Amino acid sequence: MKPIKLPKEFLFGSATAATQIEGGDRHSNWYHWGLQGKIANNESPIVAADHYNRVEEDIGLMKEMNHEIYRMSIEWSRIEPQEGIWSEEGISHYQQEIRALLRAGIKPLITLHHFSHPQWFEEIGQWTNKDSVKYFLRFTKKVISSIGHEVSEYCTINEPNVFVNDTFMEGKYPPGKKDEIMSYFRASRNLIIAHLKTYEMIHKMREEMGYHDTLVGIAMHLAYFDVSGNKLLTRISKELMDYSFHKLFLNGMVEGHLTFPIGSGYPIGKGIYCDFLGINYYSRHLIHSSSNPAMLFGEVKVEEDLPDASVNDLGWEIYPKGLYKVVKKIYDLYKLPIYITENGIPDAKDTKRSKFIYDHILEIKRLIEDGVDIRRYYHWSLLDNLEWNDGYTPRFGLVEVNYETQERTIRGSGRFYGELCREKEITEEMIDKYLR
Repeated sequence: MKPIKLPKEFLFGSATAATQIEGGDRHSNWYHWGLQGKIANNESPIVAADHYNRVEEDIGLMKEMNHEIYRMSIEWSRIEPQEGIWSEEGISHYQQEIRALLRAGIKPLITLHHFSHPQWFEEIGQWTNKDSVKYFLRFTKKVISSIGHEVSEYCTINEPNVFVNDTFMEGKYPPGKKDEIMSYFRASRNLIIAHLKTYEMIHKMREEMGYHDTLVGIAMHLAYFDVSGNKLLTRISKELMDYSFHKLFLNGMVEGHLTFPIGSGYPIGKGIYCDFLGINYYSRHLIHSSSNPAMLFGEVKVEEDLPDASVNDLGWEIYPKGLYKVVKKIYDLYKLPIYITENGIPDAKDTKRSKFIYDHILEIKRLIEDGVDIRRYYHWSLLDNLEWNDGYTPRFGLVEVNYETQERTIRGSGRFYGELCREKEITEEMIDKYLR
């Protein structure tokens, strides 16, 4: 290992999502999903890390680890628990959290939809509903009118590709549909149009408030797809998977261009509808052609012969080089500023996370040297959290959470990352202290 030095203007911080850490919200579709026993070990987001009641404590932990930026989501179901009924308590809570971050010198990046939404929205078909965009814009308008004077940066939708896949193809997310390809494409179209219109709305509202520093983007999951073997059908499957999982959404959300099979043309006009590209990167995925007719785009299979050192606690391959490859490819295509909006590892024993961080920061250093305008790194996650349908067993946190007592403990990797955040480099001393 060698020292790594990044530009002083490069920003470091962490990311979370409301449902995964806050606890206590009984109006979310994920709370009702948990009631049905659909989360591992019959767990529920009602527990989480109690962040809703521990905001000041958790901001203190960010400050202790020298975070400059923080990506958080605002829970739609806390703002609009019943259709058309607004919660002043929910709005006030997020206003106070944002002000506490700003007082601590931490810049918030707000995500408006991070996999979860109100149960009433779920019951009307959520993103397959023809009026879903209208409902989301109404929610967005309420949020911006409440916090737009204090927050300049927004992610509209988190990982729309993962959301529709796990909701309508895999059945992991509510309402648990499987192989519903028409729902997949209908929801994809609505999510893309929601982003485009939300992008315009946020800029317009903040300009009317007198602000001209607004930045709006997406947080897109970019997997590095590779093929298992060299069969023609497998390579075709890889290209189809890349199209349906990546390009369909990037064409729509960045360029405003709907492409087959969700539409054609530019529903609100040609343009660029992202001020930055948020990239969530975790792993390489090996594509196999599938005999299942519903899996038109191939399928991802976990390789059984990977050594333990090369996988995380969920069995995902640790493949830092993939970060370079996906970022370089997308930057060369769009030339937009890049934020790494998520990158992390489930590692309960905390034996791999420091090296994971080192290896991915090394790839970021390579990207900068190769002319990529990459500006930020948000580590996933600040805290241990509910990993959606996998429950509380995966431990992603820089900070360990004891779910029985809610005691927080900064892990060794969190200390390492804190020094990186402060110094903007990984020194020989840090390598000796944390990585040998």
